[in-house]
Amino acid sequence: MLLAAKIAIAFLTILPVRLPAELPADGLRRSAAFFPLAGWLIGGFLAGGAWICAWASLPPMVSAVLLVALGAWLTKGLHLDGLADLLDGLGGGQDPERRLAIMKDSAIGAFGVIGLVLLLVLKVACLASLLANGEEPLFFALFAAPVAARWAMATLACGVQYPRASGTGHAFVGKVGLGELALGSLLLAPLIWWNWSAVLIILGAAVFAAFWLRFKASKALGGITGDVLGATCELGEACGWLAAVLLFTA
Repeated sequence: MLLAAKIAIAFLTILPVRLPAELPADGLRRSAAFFPLAGWLIGGFLAGGAWICAWASLPPMVSAVLLVALGAWLTKGLHLDGLADLLDGLGGGQDPERRLAIMKDSAIGAFGVIGLVLLLVLKVACLASLLANGEEPLFFALFAAPVAARWAMATLACGVQYPRASGTGHAFVGKVGLGELALGSLLLAPLIWWNWSAVLIILGAAVFAAFWLRFKASKALGGITGDVLGATCELGEACGWLAAVLLFTA
């Protein structure tokens, strides 16, 4: 269990984690249960960053930009890259084979650039709004959205197929079971205790993004790739913060 938690942290964050030279065959599958743990760690860093910004009396917009940049750094930009690749594939290909080939290309295209810009602007705008409306909603959202998005990412890897013969996601996609999801759900308990009604809405927003991508990618790509999982995380986080804005600032 400890090894699975370490794999999740190493896989989803830039935090230094010591792993054995050879991982067990089911290591990635088991690590899905601890994806929300990575969300808790990222939320903690974001909360710390927000506190520093408040101490420095930075304007909400400046603080929001710095927090979004911190989040991207903590995840090595891995999920943002996945979102860009997915958008390029969906926008530039006419069939699953061509879309998958475009997603494999390391170059970023117009669809990816536009999608990244819009997503980052949305994140900054949501955090700026939360920063201007009190500490309690802000700190709750800084934890809730990253945790919910990573739990939603684990749900996306359950009961689907991987469309390529090989790849990083091959050992993970479609192999996550209900046991991993149940264990991961326990990591949502502190949020439910904190504000059960708000977390259900934020979780619903993140899961909605995951289910939409499940439908879209299965139809357009023939399955779920690692890029789709990364896109789910980014969209789920943005949707979670947008839901928080609607909850706490409307």
